[in-house]
Amino acid sequence: MKHAAALIKTIFPLVAIALAIILGAGPAKAVTLYDDNDTKIDLYSRLYVFYANDGEGGISGNDSRVGLRASTRVHDNLSVFARAEFRYDASQRDRQNVFNDRRNTYVGLKGGWGQLMTGNFDSVYYQSVSHLLDLYEHEGFVALGNGSTASRADSVAYSSPNLHGFQLHGQVRHYVEDDTVSGDEEFVFQAAGTYTIHALTLGLGAVIENEDAGRNETLFGFSAEYKITEDLSAMLMLEHLKDAGEEDYHAAIGAVYNYGKGDLYASVGQDWGEIDEDGDVERESEIYFSVGANYKFSKPMRVFAEYCNGDRIDPDDVITVGFRYDF
Repeated sequence: MKHAAALIKTIFPLVAIALAIILGAGPAKAVTLYDDNDTKIDLYSRLYVFYANDGEGGISGNDSRVGLRASTRVHDNLSVFARAEFRYDASQRDRQNVFNDRRNTYVGLKGGWGQLMTGNFDSVYYQSVSHLLDLYEHEGFVALGNGSTASRADSVAYSSPNLHGFQLHGQVRHYVEDDTVSGDEEFVFQAAGTYTIHALTLGLGAVIENEDAGRNETLFGFSAEYKITEDLSAMLMLEHLKDAGEEDYHAAIGAVYNYGKGDLYASVGQDWGEIDEDGDVERESEIYFSVGANYKFSKPMRVFAEYCNGDRIDPDDVITVGFRYDF
């Protein structure tokens, strides 16, 4: 507790200065670069500056990003779309590498029959199952399957239309010869689905193994979200990963509460290994928890403070404070 108190005293002036700068600036608005003849192009950005005591500690803005979204309506039942997004560090000056990561970058078609897209994007498993517990600005999210699971490169995904709250998703990731164990091009498949009825949303997903592609694991996941009230939601996630004969289990619960000027959010989970016939656990269970809160000065701008602890957090005791601005 003394360590945490000293850390907060150290970084509080930095946050106060950042707030003064942001609050002194004028309001930001989303930018439409082009809107004519059924074609629209938007510029968007997210700017982070935060302090975290993980690693060497220090101020970072590495989760900042800027991107373009474009869409064209071909006719009443067909639209084409594209997106290009890049990550940068808002806290650093770098003349050599302005952008350090290509994030969601894809093209696609959308109509009454559903949506088809190809490129670099989050896995359909993440979008249907594990995204529910991705509540945090920095550390705190834990899952056996996340956005990069058999995805974020050379992928094709199809999503069905929403049929009375039910929607299916399928995805294939293509691995070139240099990226596989077999030396041949390989494919890894995944499928997911969501169903929403009133205040309840259910998600189910699976990623199928392909040893020749270097992915010798099979993943299954289930999630549920229930809106208890307009301002309070509760989430549950269960996952099972079988990797080269070893089994891994993960369970987590979380909640988000909107108190009017911001959100309070938290999650707790446990990861444990396979149990043998004698009932002995081959690997000790790992318990973690994360909590956070933000205050929204406006729709695009918020300040936040988060804390996470546990064996699945690396390092296992992280405090983060900072601000985020979206436009």
